[in-house]
Amino acid sequence: MDKNTRKFSHLHRQLAVILTSWGLTSIVMGSTLFFFQVEFIRSMSYQFLIWGLINFCLGIFPLIRNSSPSRIRLYKILLVNSFLDILYILVSLVLIFEIIFEGESSIGHGFGVFIQGLFLLIFDTYYGLKFKNLAD
Repeated sequence: MDKNTRKFSHLHRQLAVILTSWGLTSIVMGSTLFFFQVEFIRSMSYQFLIWGLINFCLGIFPLIRNSSPSRIRLYKILLVNSFLDILYILVSLVLIFEIIFEGESSIGHGFGVFIQGLFLLIFDTYYGLKFKNLAD
């Protein structure tokens, strides 16, 4: 195994471990916040649970299968995800500022999406640039 292949493999594993950890943390936070009787917090907990489950699955499957896509394909996936993350943040702002929907529930969902989207924007952009700059 050459140096670039090891570097790619290490970076891909790091990406999967961090995404799995973030997902698991979000699930625990969502499960904990769900028991609060405040509508804002309970709405935020739904977002943490849903996003946490998705992120956990996206991170754990590559670790279990012990496989990875090509560097170019992974870079493109992360680039597209970065743009989607911007859309998630924009949707969250619509919910937070109650542009379409009103109420504590809307604001709670908005903050939940904002927190998850912001993390993913930073995460996807950072790792996308790392994989882009990695030599073949």
